Amino acid sequence: MKDSVRTSFWVILYSFLAGVSLALFANIPDLIKYVFSLLALYIGIRFFRRFETVGLRVAFIVLAIVFYFLAALCYAMYVYIKDNPIPA
Repeated sequence: MKDSVRTSFWVILYSFLAGVSLALFANIPDLIKYVFSLLALYIGIRFFRRFETVGLRVAFIVLAIVFYFLAALCYAMYVYIKDNPIPA
């Protein structure tokens, strides 16, 4: 039980970091965006070296995509609220 909780924590942490890195890559227009792309690639490589089962790898990819969409949605809401203030 303890190992499965620890493994779940690591899968969620790695996928969160990869998803947020991909969202930053998609939303930053400068040249620095490629650093986040390389960071996401590095996180993926580290995860695949650490966990060798197919189920955990699929869970990592699916959760990274979910976290990417959540981070992109939060960023889009932030930009919309910043650009369109509520009239008084």
